[in-house]
Amino acid sequence: MNIKRRRALIEYLIRHDFKKLGFKQIDFLEGASEERINITDGCGLIISFDLSTAADYKQDAYTWCYVDIFISKPNIDIPDRLKRIFSRYVYVRGRRIYWRHRFLVRIIDMDMAVDYIIREKENLLNMLISEKVELKK
Repeated sequence: MNIKRRRALIEYLIRHDFKKLGFKQIDFLEGASEERINITDGCGLIISFDLSTAADYKQDAYTWCYVDIFISKPNIDIPDRLKRIFSRYVYVRGRRIYWRHRFLVRIIDMDMAVDYIIREKENLLNMLISEKVELKK
């Protein structure tokens, strides 16, 4: 698996595509066992690129990436109907529980990847707002 290639593709997406959309890179889940790059646009959701997994696709593993969209506020309750969309992520080191939505994205087609990630984030944000989930710390 060529993790350096995947990292380079994601860093390119962040510098060129997501930056134009108002996203900035942040520190989040420092010291977690996964290698991650995290960005946010300040809406209360964090887009996190998991660089350490997605090796299920051996021949072209560098072209795939798991993307997690986290609610940035830890230890909150969410309505039961959202629990089929979000799963719990226990951050042991910080003793916090975050809600996340995880999906796999093929990042080799960068425009499609960015569009898909942004659409997914907007859909989740709209759901959370309609359910009156408090997103910001």
